[in-house]
Amino acid sequence: MDCPECRAALPDEDRFCSECGHAFDGGPAGGGLAPARTPPEGPLGRDLPLTRWSRSPRRLSFWDTEPSQASLDLSPLPSEPEEPREPESSPAPTTHNTLSGGVTDGPVIQAGTITGGVTIHSGAPAQAAADNWPRVGRLHRSWFGVRPTSRFGDEPGLPPYVGRDCDGELHRLVGRGLAEGGLVVVTGGPLSGKTSTAAWAALTAWDSVGADEPRVHAPHPGADLSDLPFQLHDRTGPFIVWLDDLEGHLGPRGLTTALLARFAQERVLVLATMRDKAYDEHRFGERPAARVLSGAHTVELSRRWSDAELRRLGEADDPRLADAREWRGKRGVTEYLALGPELWDEWRRARRAQAHPRGHLLVRAAVDLARCGLRQDVPLPVLSAVQELYSEYSAQNPHAVLPGESELFEDALAWATRPRYEATGLLVPGATEGTYRAYGSLVADAVRSGALGAVPDEVWADVCTVGSAHGLDVAPVAEACRAALASRGAEGDIDACVVLGIATEFAGDVSEAEGWYRKAADQGHAGACNQLGHILAGRGAAVEAIHYLEQAAAGGCQDAYVTLGKLHRDRARHWLTKGAEAGDPQAAFHLAELLLRPGRVERSVHWYREAAEAGHRDAGFALNVLRVGITLRPEREDKPAKRRRPAPPTPRPDVPPTPPASR
Repeated sequence: MDCPECRAALPDEDRFCSECGHAFDGGPAGGGLAPARTPPEGPLGRDLPLTRWSRSPRRLSFWDTEPSQASLDLSPLPSEPEEPREPESSPAPTTHNTLSGGVTDGPVIQAGTITGGVTIHSGAPAQAAADNWPRVGRLHRSWFGVRPTSRFGDEPGLPPYVGRDCDGELHRLVGRGLAEGGLVVVTGGPLSGKTSTAAWAALTAWDSVGADEPRVHAPHPGADLSDLPFQLHDRTGPFIVWLDDLEGHLGPRGLTTALLARFAQERVLVLATMRDKAYDEHRFGERPAARVLSGAHTVELSRRWSDAELRRLGEADDPRLADAREWRGKRGVTEYLALGPELWDEWRRARRAQAHPRGHLLVRAAVDLARCGLRQDVPLPVLSAVQELYSEYSAQNPHAVLPGESELFEDALAWATRPRYEATGLLVPGATEGTYRAYGSLVADAVRSGALGAVPDEVWADVCTVGSAHGLDVAPVAEACRAALASRGAEGDIDACVVLGIATEFAGDVSEAEGWYRKAADQGHAGACNQLGHILAGRGAAVEAIHYLEQAAAGGCQDAYVTLGKLHRDRARHWLTKGAEAGDPQAAFHLAELLLRPGRVERSVHWYREAAEAGHRDAGFALNVLRVGITLRPEREDKPAKRRRPAPPTPRPDVPPTPPASR
């Protein structure tokens, strides 16, 4: 049923409009006694006498829970005749009712005897009296529902407000609304900063327009708002009714066109926020909410911040805002600030065995790669390799939770990349397929909180080796590694020196890497000896390289074996050449053997001949074998022919000849 005066929707049994006060069908209007509603059937129905209300400014039913200034007459109403009953063994006890102060904020039950339990379904909490509404000067933005940001140490609850481009228009509308009343709605997408921007206008606009400090009231979603104009009647001073997420306050008992008109009559500003999608759903059409919103002044807020807004962000002095500038990526600033604590808490709790421990480690790997200076999109194999390293690292920690065998890598990746709040996942897909990075707020919170401690040395080394193998630029990693480990390295920490050597070597600074490796190698670190030996061998310092490579080989570094053998061979050739050139037949013979290669025998033949002519018998025998097995150049005609033995059968071409053993 609709009220014939204001068209507000009312229950069929009502004869008094709670929106405009109109009485119909012979009922009293204005301040007369409101007609009583027929009580429902059941344990709280006709079997119970009702309480009589006198001089109520609006009709109150048996189910009302709102406070009222009306006085109470506690005498029971006349009850309907009861059917004859069998006499009871004892008389019914007399019921006495006491109501302190004559006013109640909740249901009142008057009864004789109640058998069994009684359940009271209360409505929304009672509205506070307008004179008790807080003044905005005593409130913080969190009172209005502004989402908290990540907070560590002694940081304040919220960072400073950064002005938006729409603030000027919004403050003008709020100032006008404080003087004239009306509805102002800030619209925007999810996490666009609607609540924060509107709250800042409520807190500051009154002062900028020279108005008195207003009182503000924020009813719960679904609360009955129809009583508010009565509370505000004849009150002095500006008032604001704050309706965050306005869609939760629309309806017959919420904000209606009639109620909005009464607010305007009392010069009350209704300041609200609403998502774009919800606004579009309610604004257009034939529903009552469309009529409410048609009279609203709207201010649209974008998720994307303008260049001017970003400049103001850069001028703010707060570590969280500085992190937002650096780590927000393509997301809006307010999205970043609002999502931060949600993502951080979810990721931290996922480390439990019954949650997503492998997914937790996968995100931890991405976070630490960024902490190591790798800001680019990371291929999945690199993340996987570092995650496995963390599994091994965690296995050494008795307090760590290892990934459950039941959680597959694919499941962990799906959990980590699932979008939260229609915005982002813990891992963000990169521009190239198969690449990922950690969401920026996780990295910033890890750095600012210090909860993760230092990046393990093993991770630094893995970032450089595995990252370089997948074409990543590790120069920033080397810079971050210097900042993190240089002090330890300067004090002679072997592990820090090795990691610094790896980072600088893979970044291309071989000279610095040599210095770090030498610090560790001189303390007996086999791996450092191996790396240093190869660097020295590469620049021709064979003697020094052999010294370190022999230590590395003795320590079990297998790739030192080959390099060390080559260096010894090259050194042998050098000194054997010196001896052969000085006429030593033994040096010439061994040099010929050292130089002998399939297809390259000329140098060996030369030195075999020199040794044979000097009387070395093994050299002459080896020379004859070479003449039989391979075709030599013809001797010069001016040399006398030498006596030759009969040539043995030609060996198979696929079986190379084997020089005879020395006699």
